Amino acid sequence: MRSRVLGLPVDILSRSATVEKITGWLKQPGRRPRMVVTAYSEFFVSAQKDQAFADIIEKADLITPDGVSVLAAVRYNQRTQGIKTVPAGRQDSRTRGRVVKLMAEGLRVGGRILRNDLGETVTGVWLFSELTRLAEKRNWKVFLLGGWGEVSLRTSKMLLERFPNLRVAYDAGESRVGTDRVVDERVVHKINAFKPDLLFVQYNPVKQEKWIASHLARLKVGVVMGVGGTFNEYLGDFKPAPVWMERLGLKWLWRVMVEPKRMGRIFRAVIVFPWLVFVRSLR
Repeated sequence: MRSRVLGLPVDILSRSATVEKITGWLKQPGRRPRMVVTAYSEFFVSAQKDQAFADIIEKADLITPDGVSVLAAVRYNQRTQGIKTVPAGRQDSRTRGRVVKLMAEGLRVGGRILRNDLGETVTGVWLFSELTRLAEKRNWKVFLLGGWGEVSLRTSKMLLERFPNLRVAYDAGESRVGTDRVVDERVVHKINAFKPDLLFVQYNPVKQEKWIASHLARLKVGVVMGVGGTFNEYLGDFKPAPVWMERLGLKWLWRVMVEPKRMGRIFRAVIVFPWLVFVRSLR
């Protein structure tokens, strides 16, 4: 089911349904390249001031909810659709009553977060892990692109340790990818020579989606997905959040504890995002 958050699409599917959809694409004869965006709350905030990025999300083939806050926003929007609007500029009891109702719905949705009752998130880390596991069984080819230093090399080695028969290739990429045509051509040529079923791109968030979108038509691939810091998380470069914190939507708090430098991004995701969703509901 496709919903919208801050004017942008997000597909609310279970994890199994998400994998089934991607598998179906890979089985299609004469398939075209498909783009998957694992969208967490900061993506929706960034897109409010970046129309090019917003257009990319709008045109993606699949946008998964990468975080409980995205599911909460979808549920909040559903519950507040029936609350009637009032004319702009009216500051009477009807206006105040509507605001109270909206805030009450926000608290109800918050309670569902604490009860882990909003559905399944489909995070980049989980989807990467599941698709690479299936890749060995189904003989899919996997290409890893990007990551700082030797991250893509290390990830490919770990994948082969876990799945010895997996067909995997990698390219570390360079800081000039996306800004240097020569580097871009080299990377695209290497990918197309391998013809992967699955291409995972780890550049900085937003940059990786823009790179994918600008090259998608030229890539001889099945499915492409930007993965942010997934390679590092898969490698265990930083300690993952406890399961109970992730279920309660507190992965952001764990990230602040282990990586204080991420505070700016966490603020946009945890404070700015719900505020924008609330303000939009007032309209």
